Amino acid sequence: MIQTTRRELDVPLETRSLAPLREFVRDALSGSGLGTQASRSMVIAIDEACSSIILNAKANGASGNLHLSIDVDRTRIKVHVADTGNDYDMGDLTREELLHEFTRSKKNELGTFLIRRIVDEFTYVFKKGFQSELTMIKFLFERDEADKN
Repeated sequence: MIQTTRRELDVPLETRSLAPLREFVRDALSGSGLGTQASRSMVIAIDEACSSIILNAKANGASGNLHLSIDVDRTRIKVHVADTGNDYDMGDLTREELLHEFTRSKKNELGTFLIRRIVDEFTYVFKKGFQSELTMIKFLFERDEADKN
């Protein structure tokens, strides 16, 4: 059986939550087996996704919480983001449309590019009346390969 380490954080859907989210992610990834550069890249991808969710919630007058969990084992890092602020269904969007939805403005197109380049898997699930869930997975390689990323 593979041992998994889970770290979790709940924050309000507010921009002031972004700095504590980044620090939490850095700390959670510190012993993950990712190389330094790959770890920094994952922080950027997670920050971009959470920022987009929070900014979108703010733009739509939504309130609620964002729940972030990070599971790390020797094969992968799984990031799960759930929020209770979105009340519209994006379940029929393609992966590309979803990424575009998260980074709607021209100034955030770099975020879409970065998320696509950094994570290996990306899924979105909408549960009407409950919460939206975003999952990103980064597979881990041998340490020598990870340090090259």
